[in-house]
Amino acid sequence: MTGYVLLTEDQNYFVEYLIGELVLSNSISEAMKFNDENIALRFKQMLHNSCKLITSVNTYID
Repeated sequence: MTGYVLLTEDQNYFVEYLIGELVLSNSISEAMKFNDENIALRFKQMLHNSCKLITSVNTYID
């Protein structure tokens, strides 16, 4: 199954954003996986707007 993950410029993966707290990990196994590329792109934009975090959407093959 193909999914999508968000990768930061520092090579960390987006795990969650809850109540204003951003969680990142260097392990892809902990990353939040998106089934839909459009949802991943919206999260990418939301993280940029709210946290000034720059990420890229990357393919994840399970």
